[in-house]
Amino acid sequence: MKSKIRIIIVLLVLAAGATYYVLKNRAHDIILTGIVTTDNVIVSAEIQGRLQKLLVREGDTVKRGELLAVIQPQEWKADMAYYQSQEVQTSNQISQAEANLASAKAQVIQAQADLENNRLNFDRINDLYKKGVESAQSADSARTTFAGTQARVDSLEKQVSAAESAVDAAHAQLAASGAQKDKAQVRLNYTEVHAPCDGIVDVRAALQGEVVNPGQGIVTLVNPDDFWVRADVEETYVERFPIGTKLKVTLPSGAVREGIVFYRGVDADYATQRDVNRSKRDIKTFEIRLRCDNTDRALALGMTAYVTLPVGKP
Repeated sequence: MKSKIRIIIVLLVLAAGATYYVLKNRAHDIILTGIVTTDNVIVSAEIQGRLQKLLVREGDTVKRGELLAVIQPQEWKADMAYYQSQEVQTSNQISQAEANLASAKAQVIQAQADLENNRLNFDRINDLYKKGVESAQSADSARTTFAGTQARVDSLEKQVSAAESAVDAAHAQLAASGAQKDKAQVRLNYTEVHAPCDGIVDVRAALQGEVVNPGQGIVTLVNPDDFWVRADVEETYVERFPIGTKLKVTLPSGAVREGIVFYRGVDADYATQRDVNRSKRDIKTFEIRLRCDNTDRALALGMTAYVTLPVGKP
């Protein structure tokens, strides 16, 4: 009887030792609770106005450049029409100023020809006067005519200068009107809100009929092909999982897929274990991100995902 008991005890010890050896040498895993997330693209209004049309709903798939919303354009159309009329009016002013300039230049040319003729006539009569052939009255009349023509040329040249200034001013005004018209066109274009990228409408932040302000979000887009799993790894293990590491990711349904680490935080995050006794140190965490295949659209924003870390022996 005692021998049987001894045998049983030996067997139990051997079994316990084998179990301890297996458990001691078996690799164990750490399961991290992560979350599916991504970068959001917030599509905002660039001008103030009433949201006249909102053409998408949550869950709609949109393409880059697709029209999402229309802000009431009447005010901006009125601005555009005003600056267009200003541009036409200024163009007419330029035409009139250029015509005045051409006329003034023609008069200067004619006056300069008259001036040369009167100068020659004055020189001839003045020579004859000095020789006693012409009277002093004739010489005085020729000199007065020459001086009057010179004054007319000077006056016309000033008119030419003024006309040139008027043309330059009109061109400057036209340029300013054109710039204002271009700005009005830009603002008018802003009344149509287009998708900046492909994606799915995740949030509608405004409703049709509401007044929106510049910078106010109208819809939020997400790219389902750019989802990733975010998890926090204790600093004790983080160096074991560099970028490119492949880890097992388990979804709440039990489905398992491969995740590839594409980002690892360079700054420590909050502490998961705090040293309340001040005998050791706080254990901090680092964020890691894993890219998973989402062609089947199984991943959803905010979904829990479990990341398995094979950290070796316990």
